[in-house]
Amino acid sequence: MSADPGPWRARMYKNLMIPMTGTEGDVGALDVAMALARLHAAHLSVLEMVDLPMPLAHPWGLIPDSISAGIHDSLRERGRENLEKLKQQLAGESISSEARLVEALYTESPRLAAREAFDADLVVVAGSVGDTVEAIVPHDYFVALLLESGRPLLVIPPRCVATIPMKRIAIAWQPTRESTRAVHDALPFLKDAERVDVLIIHGDDTPDVEPSGRRMVKCLARHGVDAYLVSRPTLGQTVATAILQYTREMRADVLVAGGYGHSRLREWALGGVTRELLIATDLPMLFGH
Repeated sequence: MSADPGPWRARMYKNLMIPMTGTEGDVGALDVAMALARLHAAHLSVLEMVDLPMPLAHPWGLIPDSISAGIHDSLRERGRENLEKLKQQLAGESISSEARLVEALYTESPRLAAREAFDADLVVVAGSVGDTVEAIVPHDYFVALLLESGRPLLVIPPRCVATIPMKRIAIAWQPTRESTRAVHDALPFLKDAERVDVLIIHGDDTPDVEPSGRRMVKCLARHGVDAYLVSRPTLGQTVATAILQYTREMRADVLVAGGYGHSRLREWALGGVTRELLIATDLPMLFGH
């Protein structure tokens, strides 16, 4: 019988995946993914996503197949060129890795990426800053991967300077399914951290969640994580603003949070913590759902 690898080794991320979104954040996100692969001795799968548009129609019917085929060939060729660059970049790294082309024709590429993530322990993806047109594609990938893959999602905003390993971690705690999923998915990070704060943001009209926070601190202690409970009032700020203010105060390397505790449509149309965090942060964030 082989020796017990211990709880730490059992909790390492061994399979990482990152889809290339075609946005400016891809470079930084890939750097983080490769650094995590080195740290955890993990296998990294890099997906070059190619969107193949459906045949277009005009008043007299569909555009001829020859035109659609020409468009597809052009996109495939560009994808193969990008794939070759990725392979060359990965070849220079001392990690186990693969890069492959994933063509999306009848399925949107973010949803196809989510299906490719089923065997990943952690998915890394580029984020965005602000609520702009440029944020649409990263947001689509975020939603599909978080809600359809069943895997934890590490979002890396553009131009983010990430620290690997992540030594200072803030947990945005609520007694919800999404939050507890995020905390347990983040255990490989938490067990390697020097400081972990379980942060509760409360307002005048919010229920007392400190008892559940104290239980989570004890739960983490049994996993070998020395965590501390921190309770902060909103002081007239939104919950997301108060969370991000605290992460800056403690100089956090990553924020762990549950994603879309409410309806995704409601959050994006009317506002919500997940939406505000994605728009405002320049910090890596690990989301669970």
